[in-house]
Amino acid sequence: MRLTLIITLLLALTPSANAANTGGGSAPAPAPVATPTPTPTPTPTQVAPTPTPAAVKTVNAELAKVTTLLNANNFKQALSDLKVIDSEFKNNADVNNLLGYSSRKLKQYKPAATYYEKALKINPNHLGALEYQGELFVLTNKVSAAKKNLVKLEKLCGLKCGEYLDLKKAIGKK
Repeated sequence: MRLTLIITLLLALTPSANAANTGGGSAPAPAPVATPTPTPTPTPTQVAPTPTPAAVKTVNAELAKVTTLLNANNFKQALSDLKVIDSEFKNNADVNNLLGYSSRKLKQYKPAATYYEKALKINPNHLGALEYQGELFVLTNKVSAAKKNLVKLEKLCGLKCGEYLDLKKAIGKK
């Protein structure tokens, strides 16, 4: 019955069904033949589907997008995007670490230091934040502080850990 009602409404609203006969003859225009459709037409009372889990934002998905910007050395856009992510995912050590990294690459050392401190407050053993903060210490002539981060990295992940090796290289012979 619902399908019949929908078809009737569609036919009534179709312009050719309501058009005046302009063919010049006196015979009325033939009525259109209704053919059932295999799928019902959505009605305004239907509710929109709920978003699938893939449509829901996750911090990891958002950081993956930013990583593409960072790999392309687009630190300004990455910083902008990370600030939005930070407002959506409060107190995330990974977000703050990358905010610090982007700021440092843009030579914004004071904000970078603040972001690294926040990342390490959230997670004192965050390997990336320890490495990047150490690199910031080297850039700002705080080599002894960088060496403290290096010692902590050694304890946390060993001498062959990527973060340890990168910071050791940044410190060099200083």
